[in-house]
Amino acid sequence: MDATTACLADQLAARGLHVTPRGARTVSVTNPLHPRIGEIVTDRGGRYVTDYGYEVGVHGDEPATADRVTFLLGLPRTLRAPVRAGKTGGAR
Repeated sequence: MDATTACLADQLAARGLHVTPRGARTVSVTNPLHPRIGEIVTDRGGRYVTDYGYEVGVHGDEPATADRVTFLLGLPRTLRAPVRAGKTGGAR
């Protein structure tokens, strides 16, 4: 797997998706909650494209590409609690 595809694979795995390399520029991605829901993502000329021909991102923006693939595969998004400026979270 080349470096940019490996970077995307790391981002996808960090979001809880199951990633399997399928060549130098291709990964198979599945939803671990529903293993029959998956997508194959290939690096084609600086763009990430699914087997169905959907362009889901570009090189250099792997985090957003991983977010799009995560959404396509129906994996729940984990939300972070907002942090307010000036709040330390200490006891009062």
